[in-house]
Amino acid sequence: MICMFMPVLAKSHSSCGENLKRCTMCKVVRYCNAMCQKEDWTSHKGECPCLKRVFPDVPLDSVRLMLKLVLKQKAGDNGQSVKNDIGWRNFSDFKSHSEEIKCDQNRTEQLSKIVFTLRKLLGDSSLPPGDKLMETFGKMLINSFTVCDGELQPIGVAIYLSPSLLDHSCEPNAVVTFQGTKLTVRAIKDIPDPSPANISISYVDQLATKAERQRQLSEQYYFTCQCSRCNDNSLDREMLGVKCQSGGCQGYHSRREDNHFGNCKECGYGGKNIRNEDVEQFYEACLECLRKIKEASKTDPAEVLQMCKQCEEKQNKFFTDHNVHCTQLLVKAFDAGIDSGQWTTALQHGLRVQQSYRKFYPPNSPHVGIELMKVGKIQLYLEQCPQALMTLQQAEKILLITHGRSHPVYDDLAELIHQCTEEMRVRMSIQD
Repeated sequence: MICMFMPVLAKSHSSCGENLKRCTMCKVVRYCNAMCQKEDWTSHKGECPCLKRVFPDVPLDSVRLMLKLVLKQKAGDNGQSVKNDIGWRNFSDFKSHSEEIKCDQNRTEQLSKIVFTLRKLLGDSSLPPGDKLMETFGKMLINSFTVCDGELQPIGVAIYLSPSLLDHSCEPNAVVTFQGTKLTVRAIKDIPDPSPANISISYVDQLATKAERQRQLSEQYYFTCQCSRCNDNSLDREMLGVKCQSGGCQGYHSRREDNHFGNCKECGYGGKNIRNEDVEQFYEACLECLRKIKEASKTDPAEVLQMCKQCEEKQNKFFTDHNVHCTQLLVKAFDAGIDSGQWTTALQHGLRVQQSYRKFYPPNSPHVGIELMKVGKIQLYLEQCPQALMTLQQAEKILLITHGRSHPVYDDLAELIHQCTEEMRVRMSIQD
């Protein structure tokens, strides 16, 4: 099952690539050429004078999306209705969860800030009534998609009518990928009846514990997930596990629901010997390091790499690579190693990351495929061709399902595999 959709109501920004040219009027939106700008003019012409009014200030993505929605609704445009198995649907049919939002202090404060900026962009006389703004705001929050590039990095937000029907599962049978602003839903499992009611995608990152996923879903979407993964605590027990404390054993103690630790899976060493307060101290130190890295990552990747190394040395007594906090730390170190050009160090971290990704992400996850591709690319650069070819072929099996042959990411992967096989062929011919 493969379904493709374009954003039918609004998108928060245009992103074409490098060497972009600004719109000469608002000087905010960028385009790769005149044709690209012409194609986007129908969408951009309403917001252009508003953005020009507040330049050089640039509104946040959420404000720009809200602005586009308000302008479209003022023009009587709720998006072209689309047909699904329960009838016709457009933006006016979206659920707004207005009552929940009214009781949510963080959301009401966010709306107040957006309205404050909208007044600058539109003027008081052009704003819809408060209840209408609340309704539009709720529909935007609940139904918008984060648009990502080929490597799953966020580049904006958009609204799609049909895909907004799809329910969430932490163990989904489909994934969403993007090519520009075109959204594609691809099955990663057999779906005998591929109607919207039987297709599920994940609204949140699956590299998170049940508690964290449930918190995000409750705060963002106002529901509690009851999927198979949320009813099975086995992955959580390993995500929050600690190294065996007997000394020398390579096993681990899983964290039980009562927050105490079970006996080591390998040697049977008793988990009752582990002090919760000691582990919690290391958890907090690791989380604090991740917070600092988030700030530092905007500046110096070498600094980020050093911070990861120092934190890992401190927490090495307790955490296995599969502890979720350690995995998050390894991801930061891997990316920082790439950004700083320290390829051998990056590879060491990347190999460890992919093991955790395979364990905690569902089969055929695009996150696993992209991570394998990044690791294989580094192996190829370091002239580890046999290892690179194996890694890249593993990535190909996944990305063929999640992205498809027509996606630029798959083209890049195919080129890497070609380079690798050619390098190996040349080496063999020289040896002969």
